[in-house]
Amino acid sequence: MADTPGHPVPIGVDPEVNPRRRLHDLDALRGFAMLLGIGLHASLAFFPAAWWVQDRTSGFEGLFDEFLWAVHGFRMPVFFLMSGFFTALLWRRRGLGALLNHRLRRVALPLLIGMFTIVPLTSLVGDWAAKSAPAAQVADDDIWGKVFTGDVSGVEQLLDRGFDPDLRGEPGGWALLHAAALTGDVEMLELLLSRGADPAPVATASEDETPLGVAFHFGHAEAADLLVAHGGGDPLPEGVAWSEIPGWGAGAVEAEDDDDASGRLDLSTIQRFFHLWFLWFLLWLVAGFAIVAWAVDRRGPHGSGQATWPRWVMWSMIPLTIVPQLYMGGGGAYPVFGPDTSDGLIPLPHVLAYYATFFAFGALMYGRRGRSSELLVDTIGGRWWLCLPISFLVVLPAGLIFTFEPAVFSWPAASVLQVAYAWGMCFGLMGLFRVLLAEERRAVRYLSDSSYWLYLAHLPVVVVAQAMVRDWSLPAEVKFVMISVAVTVLLLLTYQLFIRYTPIGTMLNGRRARPSAPIKPATVR
Repeated sequence: MADTPGHPVPIGVDPEVNPRRRLHDLDALRGFAMLLGIGLHASLAFFPAAWWVQDRTSGFEGLFDEFLWAVHGFRMPVFFLMSGFFTALLWRRRGLGALLNHRLRRVALPLLIGMFTIVPLTSLVGDWAAKSAPAAQVADDDIWGKVFTGDVSGVEQLLDRGFDPDLRGEPGGWALLHAAALTGDVEMLELLLSRGADPAPVATASEDETPLGVAFHFGHAEAADLLVAHGGGDPLPEGVAWSEIPGWGAGAVEAEDDDDASGRLDLSTIQRFFHLWFLWFLLWLVAGFAIVAWAVDRRGPHGSGQATWPRWVMWSMIPLTIVPQLYMGGGGAYPVFGPDTSDGLIPLPHVLAYYATFFAFGALMYGRRGRSSELLVDTIGGRWWLCLPISFLVVLPAGLIFTFEPAVFSWPAASVLQVAYAWGMCFGLMGLFRVLLAEERRAVRYLSDSSYWLYLAHLPVVVVAQAMVRDWSLPAEVKFVMISVAVTVLLLLTYQLFIRYTPIGTMLNGRRARPSAPIKPATVR
């Protein structure tokens, strides 16, 4: 960027970095992280989870839960690392004012619009899908499937046949009450308790994991009250509501609102962002970045640049990630692989801190040169061919074992392995994408541009697709692929026809010029 008359280089802009260079590999990696969200949410129907749709094939026999953990463990860390890098890029190339203007238009405005469109639509579609589910979708003798799907009469029949109301199973040595507490099914809890189920069984994966703890984690107030009434835990202090206790509902996927169970559209009750939480987090992180950038700018041109921050500050983000990771899952009380869900208006501090380490690493990486004087962004992850296999084939399985296997459960060890997996996948994927996609490819560029829209709009479409195929007599793997492909193709069509060249597309990705029709050569007569 030349310092031309009338266009001085803004404070904070790095004139040594070519402003015309487009980092196609990082663009593609960021888009890849977004598109993976479609598959991740599509998988939730195929194993017991707190989700609106449970497929007739739902169970722990397949690999869908492992797929979820594998993707969830690195997807959003990759996104926030890329976001930190591009945030620093905008600041250094255009200045702080331009950065804030860009983020308001491309992040804050889509989030605001989404709160009044996509969020209530997702809530309505989810409520419809849950209520339209058939009562029984599992084998006649599968008591776990019947508990998860709310088949109270089916569970009652199995108990009459001699099934143990304190039956233990997966995941993590849960009892049936844990499963009922996860779904918040009060009628199921009442049935099990009336048949003599222990109100406070302890899961073998953690000494603190009781049904009350599960109900608390997923924000089921009525279920929590019932368990307390039956001796499942300490009662609330007088005058204190469950929602006033830190951590309440941290793992909830959809907001529970007992006063608005009809599913009607009521914008005044919107309390969660659903899958749009990442935009909200990004605004928090950009706000923190802006404060630091403003302080650097105040020092003047000679105080800006990577020399302001020692190299160790950037690399310290890796071990620092372990601190917030230790707080995930209630400090191991409710073992999870990867970061907790935080889609409420007030971000959970440990989740925000977790993603902040990746964001900060990405921001500090911009313009940083390695020992060979090459830009770090051009060399990091160079041994991707070693990093990715070790992360995926060694660290991931070990992390899952220490997280979910009762015999070797260790939350500190699991936390270290989960952090190692997240960073290993980040660096490995950066190296792989640089090798494969450093040069512009039109199809990849198109997918990268469209990924923002696809992720914003995909969730209600995924839920509808899951509900449509849940009773089909097809293998789960086939239905999963069908949902993922159909949703992606449909949303790509909407992007091309209604988004790309419209004000919505301009808001999301900047203005795109329609390709002009080729000029036909004149015909010689």
